Amino acid sequence: MFDSRATAMELLDRPDCDPSLAAASYRFMELVNYSFGGIRLVRRFLAAETAERHACAPLRILDIGSGSCDIPLAVIRWARSCGIPIHFTCLELAGHAIDIARGQLVRAGNPPVKLLQEDAFTHQPVEPYDYALTSMCFHHFSNAQILMLLHRLRGFVRSSMLINDLRRSRLASLAARLLLAATDAPEGVRHDALLSIRRGFKIDELRTLLRQLDDVSVSVEPAHWFRIAAIVRFKQGEKS
Repeated sequence: MFDSRATAMELLDRPDCDPSLAAASYRFMELVNYSFGGIRLVRRFLAAETAERHACAPLRILDIGSGSCDIPLAVIRWARSCGIPIHFTCLELAGHAIDIARGQLVRAGNPPVKLLQEDAFTHQPVEPYDYALTSMCFHHFSNAQILMLLHRLRGFVRSSMLINDLRRSRLASLAARLLLAATDAPEGVRHDALLSIRRGFKIDELRTLLRQLDDVSVSVEPAHWFRIAAIVRFKQGEKS
């Protein structure tokens, strides 16, 4: 079961996904991101990437598969406290996620976020981004789709991309089962959470996949709470 990536579709990815299940799913993901490292990974990445940056213009960041926008909103609060000007463009294809995210943005006082209901595989910005991020999104894609998307991104992302996702293992599945039981998650949320882990990655597996890309440098490391942190750096002047 854990030797290779699962390919079954999560309930949340279905066009007819029940809105109540979608809302419960995003609440659970927000809990996981807040309490188990999702937000910290993104903050750590941006802190390291911007440590020697002195430009006054806001950082332009592309967030792919933003869901309820919980991570961009948390990062914006952190960036303000650090004096880092920042602007997010958030891509999300699912209508139920867009509805939830819009509500979150209004309640946050309309922060510097441009929310677009667009497919990352066709998105074409007017201006390039400084960085790209994706959190618990790439496990929804096949290996071929991941390479295709990264090839596109290198055309309009100046510096680097963080892939913040799930490590696939029996221990991760067991930990998820305990958390799901403790939070009394609905059956649909339980189904998707456990399937997400089976669709996740192993360290060497993701490293081998990403190294198929030309003219990039790749770092893939384990992170706390069964996450995986991969950084793809696009080499300037060599984008095709």
